[in-house]
Amino acid sequence: MIQINIGSYSIAMKYLIKRSTRNTYYYKRRVPKDLAAHYPKPFIEISLKQNDQTLAAVLCDQQHKIIEQQFARLRQGLPKDQVLTSYGSGESYLGEFNLTPQDTTTSNDDAEFARERLYEAIDDTIRAQTSSEVYRAIHEKEAAFPLHLLSDEQRSALAIIQGKFRLTASQYPAEYLHLKDKLENTRATNEANSAINSLIDCCGDRAPAEYSRIDLNKYIKENLLTKKTATVQRQLKAIAAMFNLVSLEMDITPDRQHPFKNFKIPNLGNDAKDKRELNAEQIQVLRHMPLSKTPEITHLIQLMLDTGMRISECCGLMVKDIKLEAETPYLEIYRNNVRDLKTKNSRRLIPLVGSSLSAMQEAAERASGDFIFPRYVDVSSGSIKNNNASAACKKRLIALLGKDTPTSHGFRHTLPTRLRNVECPKELRNELGGWA
Repeated sequence: MIQINIGSYSIAMKYLIKRSTRNTYYYKRRVPKDLAAHYPKPFIEISLKQNDQTLAAVLCDQQHKIIEQQFARLRQGLPKDQVLTSYGSGESYLGEFNLTPQDTTTSNDDAEFARERLYEAIDDTIRAQTSSEVYRAIHEKEAAFPLHLLSDEQRSALAIIQGKFRLTASQYPAEYLHLKDKLENTRATNEANSAINSLIDCCGDRAPAEYSRIDLNKYIKENLLTKKTATVQRQLKAIAAMFNLVSLEMDITPDRQHPFKNFKIPNLGNDAKDKRELNAEQIQVLRHMPLSKTPEITHLIQLMLDTGMRISECCGLMVKDIKLEAETPYLEIYRNNVRDLKTKNSRRLIPLVGSSLSAMQEAAERASGDFIFPRYVDVSSGSIKNNNASAACKKRLIALLGKDTPTSHGFRHTLPTRLRNVECPKELRNELGGWA
C-alpha cells in the first residue's frame, strides 16, 4: 500500500506497490480463495508501466475495476472476461425455430408455435444443468432466471424474441466491426477495442443509454491525465460511431439516445507536438543510402521519401500498380484485397521520380509474386503488416540519422513543404498527397 499526497489530502492506494529495485509501479493483490482455481498464481501482479506516482494511482484504480469485474463474472458462473454476444448468432439460433426478430410481435399460430418450441429448448437446457430442487425453484420464481446456464446464442435469441435485446459497451466493437466488414482488420479491431476498454475502465460496462453526461465528463477528465487531447477526442468519436451504427442497424431504440455526442475537449490540440520533418541533409543521406540486408526496407524508405505515401499504402503495392513504361513513370494507389484506403481521396496516381523511381525499378526486378513488398503482406488473412514495416524502417532510420530522426510518417509531413518550396500549386500538392 502506498500513501499518495495530493495537496492537503492523503490517499491510501491499497494495491499500488513499487519495488525498491524497479522504477515503475505495479498493481498487486491476492486472489480470493474461492477463485484461486481460475488463476495460475496466488497473486495478481500487473505492471502499470508508469514511474509517475500520480499517474500510476489513476492506472491502478482503472486496473482494480477490471479485476473486480472479472471476480464478479466468475462468481456468477460466467467466463472471467466478457464474452461478446453476437446479434447474428442470436438470429441464426432463432432461424432454427423458423423465427425472425420481427416475430417478437407476430401473433399468428405459426409464430406462436415456433416461440413455444424455442422456449422448450431453453427450458431443456436449464433442466439438464440443474437439480430438480433448483429447477422447481426457478419455475416457481423462487430463484433468479439462470441466464448464465444458456449459451451466448440462446441468451441473444431470447432477448431478441422478447423485444429486450440490448448490448453493453463491451459487446459493441465486435458487432460494429461485423457491420463494417472489418472483423479481420487488426488495426480497426485494436482501435475499436481500445476505445471501448478506455470507457469501461472509467465508467463501467453498461448499455449506451445508461451512461450519463456526468460519465462523459468524468471520462474526459480522467483520460486527459494520461492521454493527449487529440487521442481522447479520437476515442470518443470511435465510441459514438459504434453506439450510433449498431443501435441503428439492430433497432435498439433505447440506446440511440446516448450522451457521447456534442462533447468538447478542453484545450484541444494545445498539447500537440510539432510534426517532425526531414531536413535537406537527412534527405540527401537517405537518397544515397546503401542497400540493406533486407532490400525491402531500403526500397520502402526511398519510396516514401519522394512520394510522401503512407507506409500502409506502400505495403499493399502490387507489381501491376507500378507503371514504369509510361512516358512519366507512376504508380497507382487504390483499395485492393489486402489494403484499405484511409479516405476516398487516397485513391490517386503518383509520379515516380528520384529515389522513388530507382527503388521501384529495383523492387520490380526482384519481385517474384504479385506484391512489391511480400514480406509485409498476409494474403491468407487479407491484411498488411504495416506495424512491422514501420518498426523496421524506424530501426534503419535511427541507424542512418540517429535517435532524433523523424518516424516514417515524417516523409509524409515533409512532402508538402518540399512541394511548396518549389511553388507547386496547393491543389496539386493536395492531390499528390491524397488530401483532396
